[in-house]
Amino acid sequence: MRSGVHVVTLFSDVAGSMRETHVGADNRAAGRTAGLLLARMAQPPRDTLLLSSQATRLSAEIERRIGFAQVIEERFPKLRLLRTPDLPADDAGAARALQRFLKKDVDIARIAGLYNVGSGSAGIVRALDAVGIGESVSVVSHDFTEKHRTLLNNGGFAYVLHQDIHYCVLAAARVLRALCENVRGALNVVQPRVEILTAENLH
Repeated sequence: MRSGVHVVTLFSDVAGSMRETHVGADNRAAGRTAGLLLARMAQPPRDTLLLSSQATRLSAEIERRIGFAQVIEERFPKLRLLRTPDLPADDAGAARALQRFLKKDVDIARIAGLYNVGSGSAGIVRALDAVGIGESVSVVSHDFTEKHRTLLNNGGFAYVLHQDIHYCVLAAARVLRALCENVRGALNVVQPRVEILTAENLH
């Protein structure tokens, strides 16, 4: 920016930067959406919701965590929110770390749902299956990949929260081109909404 290069952040913003605009979904709203979905599915005696993530500096994932915790605290005070330790980003590492945590530090009979804000979601499903609660715990994840499509269809995920990646990339490119051409109103961009995907609405 200081040298005259136009900068647009994509998907995850950079707090305190000089960027001209950000293109991406409202991640705090996405976290709140995940909280509402999981909390409404929780039934006694399953009153615990797990929040899992990696050690991250990405504002998108931090905002998702904040939104999730906010909505549980504000609207579902009878539910218990429990953070897992920071998980590795890869599926195999996430599976091992979460399985250790579930076996040692939590009453698995009380877990109603799990929200994963970042990567490693397939490993998380594997860990839940390994301790025998995969079918009874609802999982919400982000980003619609082929692997996630399979997990939605076979019941590993209850929901996938997704933003239109193609739209975001094209919108960012349009903004940058307009900035380079000094087009008035170049920064006016419609931000993508968070889509709630289930096995039933994929087609």
